[in-house]
Amino acid sequence: MEDRARRNNLRFRGIPESVPNAELHNYLLDMFQCLTPETHPDQLIIDRAHRLRRPKHLPTTAARDVIARIHFFHAKERIMKASRKADMPEAYSSIKIFADLSADTLHFRKTMGPVTSALRDHNVNYRWGYPAKLLISYQDAIHPVNTVAQGIQQLKEWGLPIQNLHPTKAAKVPRMSPEWTTQ
Repeated sequence: MEDRARRNNLRFRGIPESVPNAELHNYLLDMFQCLTPETHPDQLIIDRAHRLRRPKHLPTTAARDVIARIHFFHAKERIMKASRKADMPEAYSSIKIFADLSADTLHFRKTMGPVTSALRDHNVNYRWGYPAKLLISYQDAIHPVNTVAQGIQQLKEWGLPIQNLHPTKAAKVPRMSPEWTTQ
């Protein structure tokens, strides 16, 4: 459900802090027009754009990520496609563009690492499905995978060896007490 609400969002990594928040909108529009010159400017509408808080592990010199909500989904998809295909223009070469996904989805994708790594090693195409599943294109069919164990089993059935069978262990997040305490 959370990913559905983020469907039109893009996450930008590497936009310099020298670009003030008031100028983010225009900066992003210029970048979008460089990436997708065939898209009419009326289709490149940004509903909102803002910087995220800096994660604790990030040095203070690193630029914070920017989240922008693109009004039209098809325009967002064109931007993503253009950022994957072409080299970014020189002015924007340090910027990386990602889909804005929930922490749960990112965790699922990370745990599927051994399976996706094996698929890449064997040049097998895959894509991510909704809500959180791996869709593998193999032998002219789409095979949905919901767990690492299911993915490993599927690879074994196809005779595709896996180099790293140990899935990435996620760090345990301490649970917050449901009660507020004062000290």
